[in-house]
Amino acid sequence: MTHLENKIPMLIVQVEPPQNAGGGDYFYRTHAPGIAMAQDDGVYVINITNQHRRKTEIMMKADILILKNICDPDILPLIRGRKEKRKLTVYEIADDLNALQTWNPVYFFWKNKENLALGYRLASCCDALQVTSHELKKLYGYLNKNCKVFPNQILNVPAEKSYKKDQSLVIGWGGSHGHLEDMAEIAGPLIEWIISKPNVSLHLMCSKPIWNLFDSLPQHKKRRTLPGTLDDYCNFLGEIDIGIAPLQNFAFNRSRSDVKFLEYAVAEVVPVMAHLEPYTGSVKGGESGFLFKNTAELINILNELADNDMLKQNIAKKARQYVIQERLQLHHIHDRLDFYRHHLKLLNGQNREIILDHWFGEFSKLEGAIINERHLQLQATRFENLLHDGLIAMQIHRDKDLARKLFDEAALLEPENYLTFMFAASISTDPIVCLSKAVIQEPHSIRTWILLGDEFEGAGDARQALECFKSAIIVYPEYEISYLRVASLLKKLGHESESDLFSRKAETIIQKLIDLNNPESKRDPYANYKNQ
Repeated sequence: MTHLENKIPMLIVQVEPPQNAGGGDYFYRTHAPGIAMAQDDGVYVINITNQHRRKTEIMMKADILILKNICDPDILPLIRGRKEKRKLTVYEIADDLNALQTWNPVYFFWKNKENLALGYRLASCCDALQVTSHELKKLYGYLNKNCKVFPNQILNVPAEKSYKKDQSLVIGWGGSHGHLEDMAEIAGPLIEWIISKPNVSLHLMCSKPIWNLFDSLPQHKKRRTLPGTLDDYCNFLGEIDIGIAPLQNFAFNRSRSDVKFLEYAVAEVVPVMAHLEPYTGSVKGGESGFLFKNTAELINILNELADNDMLKQNIAKKARQYVIQERLQLHHIHDRLDFYRHHLKLLNGQNREIILDHWFGEFSKLEGAIINERHLQLQATRFENLLHDGLIAMQIHRDKDLARKLFDEAALLEPENYLTFMFAASISTDPIVCLSKAVIQEPHSIRTWILLGDEFEGAGDARQALECFKSAIIVYPEYEISYLRVASLLKKLGHESESDLFSRKAETIIQKLIDLNNPESKRDPYANYKNQ
């Protein structure tokens, strides 16, 4: 591309599942890059969830569409439509989806083999794949030949810390409940060490179970801050002198980002990190922080720091300098933009800024819009919250009555949105009627056709079930699950030869996708289906 083409205005849309907009994952992977990209001339950025009522329209208008951990077969026709318009679609894998721990809210979702295979398929069907760490690229880079690592970066730099004159020393840690086992591993020795040091205390921003690990630590030597927003966490970091980061050697942990090191470092907190993949590439031991392989090494490092104020100050300053010089989001945003522009097939610059200004202006008028110049976050409205809360009531709390009430209210707000009826079908007194409404509203919904086929099959209506599964094939002929549903049903009906035809078609689709992305790879994410 020429320099002029690089400056053609473009719309970037980032889509992800509903999550806490005040949490670190959203901030570092979506909000911060979006804010930074929108500061580049002519770049407009919109952030939405995959349950937003205007999502299809917004996604189709995007020049660059980023799908973070999205798992929805209805996205497949949309990706195909975008390819036809020569627009760029990028999938993002932000976690090791195959190694989620049981505490993770989406563990059971991704444990489902169809969901996991669909995530892989979406990553493969997109024009490019982006990941958060080199470890994730090792694990999933084979899914897409255009795979790029975009590490987390720091968006805002806090003011320099003024060093206290007293001799007190605060050891600190803050994080999610998912780190319970990591903290449990060091709790005993850390408690003993803190008790032995008159001037040392422990500050934690944590869940109650993690706080309970430190029950035997005297009350005057510990302080708990309740989990809160990222701003709350940044304020918490202002209280501590040394930040620890225990991390057990699990596959999921090895694929994490190094953001905890960055947070400590930019806040001038001395980083003392586990000697594990997220940190070994960033922390220079004895210069910008410390790495420990076991609890004994952790205590030795803490001893060294406790006895040497000058060492603490030097390490903290060097760590902060590293972030300011090497890891600021604004310094790295052109890595992303250049990658997107390089893979963007075609962009007509004629009247582009006028068009984007119009679209951006119209979407900015939507309920829930938070506007920051050319950056727009479309927060969940009552409708999206009803969908989300209905799913939680149905799937987590098993409260069907509450779920029905929430979905009924959502249907009144958006009577033409198919998601409400599709989600509500499994708790409906007549799921076939419910799904039939959904498929009328959105006849290109692969997921609805398959769910409707499942319901007809369960009701003993094989003919209607086959029609539904075949309708899903018509919508998107390159999705193997539709063929496997037909093959399974035909086999039950005793039509072995016809069943084999659909099984072989699914096999061909799967193999084609594997060969397309990496013909030499022996890793087959669809192996679970081979013997069905």
